[in-house]
Amino acid sequence: MKRYSQLILACLAVVTILSGCSDTTSQAPQEKQSAQETKAVQEPAFSAESEKWLDEGIHQYQKFEYEKAIAAYDKAITADPANYKVYTAKGVAQCMSGNPQGIQLIKKTLAMRADYVPAWYDLALAYKLQKQYDESIHWFKKVIEQEPDNTWSYYGIATIYGDRGQAAEAVSYLKKAIALDSQNVKEAARTQSHFDSIRRNPEFQKLVQ
Repeated sequence: MKRYSQLILACLAVVTILSGCSDTTSQAPQEKQSAQETKAVQEPAFSAESEKWLDEGIHQYQKFEYEKAIAAYDKAITADPANYKVYTAKGVAQCMSGNPQGIQLIKKTLAMRADYVPAWYDLALAYKLQKQYDESIHWFKKVIEQEPDNTWSYYGIATIYGDRGQAAEAVSYLKKAIALDSQNVKEAARTQSHFDSIRRNPEFQKLVQ
């Protein structure tokens, strides 16, 4: 679950930037936070070379160097095509760089390992970028079913409802995220434009103050 724990909290910030829902000056307070770990599962052993290039791809991704990340992921796949973790990593990097075909790579991971929760999260992010909000919510909720303490899946759903102007629903999910990580979630909600349409809502104001 290494890739998931390194990336999960950075992704939503990038989504807001690329989807035009937030200005670039309010990048992700959540990036500073150590991520939640998924439940331990047995993973097969992949080649050291593949894992090395996967780590390099993660490093480039975290610097928003998506093309460099994709190039590293390609080398990881060449080194070990069975390394299902790499396909979703490459797929979400493609989506972040504006290529929606990355969704198919995320789905390839799920075809290889249907219970790989990081791919569920990546798919939620990818659908969010494409403004396929119902699909995005579905996959965020699947993550939450597996990981009830997954702060940024609650937050992801809250941002979708905020974009839709649905104050009650946005506040409901934001409360759940704040209960898990008050400081970082409040900072994100105060600065990201997802909530602009409900910013004057008294419940929202009370929640993020």
